[in-house]
Amino acid sequence: MKIDYTIAKNFRNLGPELKIKWEPGINLILGANGSGKTNLLESLSILTGWGVFPHTRNANLITWDSDTFNAFTAAQVSGEENFTITANITSRITLKLNDKTISNTDLRRSIPSIIFLTGSTNLIDGSPASRRLFLDRLCALFIPVYAKKLADFKYILRNRIALLKKGRSPDVTTELFCQLGGFIMDKRRQVLSHFKNFISQGKYNFELLPAIKTSGEEYLHDALKYYSSREVHAMHPLCGPNYEDIAITLCNSSRPASEALSRGQKRRLILYMIITAGKLISMILKREPVLLFDDLTAELDSEGRRWTYQELEKTKWQVFITAPEKPFDTARNFGGINFSVS
Repeated sequence: MKIDYTIAKNFRNLGPELKIKWEPGINLILGANGSGKTNLLESLSILTGWGVFPHTRNANLITWDSDTFNAFTAAQVSGEENFTITANITSRITLKLNDKTISNTDLRRSIPSIIFLTGSTNLIDGSPASRRLFLDRLCALFIPVYAKKLADFKYILRNRIALLKKGRSPDVTTELFCQLGGFIMDKRRQVLSHFKNFISQGKYNFELLPAIKTSGEEYLHDALKYYSSREVHAMHPLCGPNYEDIAITLCNSSRPASEALSRGQKRRLILYMIITAGKLISMILKREPVLLFDDLTAELDSEGRRWTYQELEKTKWQVFITAPEKPFDTARNFGGINFSVS
């Protein structure tokens, strides 16, 4: 898929109206800090079904000195299918595809995208939550009901914790906790299995922990019984999909990638994982993904930047990259445009 052009009106600091024509290949969004690079990337995140960035409220998307109470952004998309996406932003975001209201779930499958934000090196050496998020986003792309099931599980989890903190029995939540949690665990393993089939063997290994031999639902029923007394004292469940993690190790030594790799090598591995995920998206959804990167090349030396450019160019996908200055040391025309937000 390819975004041909976008329009933003009263969106953050992008001005009353901003129209941009994008190119099929690598598009650079260049500018100083605070110039609006990440805001523009966030508008693309909304238009590809992933919504606002973490810790952003919808009301904060509207230009603060605007005399209107809504913002608007739209995109013309071409490729495997041609359509227009619009997002009207008030206290909520209303998405439409060709003037017909569409959910985030369906929009993500219409124009699949992968997002890399500043700080995403946490994917390798951060908390398990960052790795679960990577896998959850893949699951949400391939399995339409996944995002809804995950949201429902989080609701049941909050209810179970509330009961435990009040000293009441959590048994009323057990069945749904196991059904929804088991579904999530099973789908994560299914998608990770597909992902691993695309990873070149011999360098890195990816395993979802804890390792389970039964279905996710059976595992959770057994685990809740095993931890029942400790759960009461802890006042929160001691098992569930919120305890899962992707173990990333080096095949030749079984050392964790978080310990064995330099910061630059971790950035390369993350890009490798994103491109692999993109290949999986292309195979399953029959649509080429759009890649969105915020400051992708930070902390990479010239060789790392050159390798990054070469790997992205080989995909032939549309790529958006924010950076304070031109990140690639090459005189070649890389098929995109330099756009400086002022």
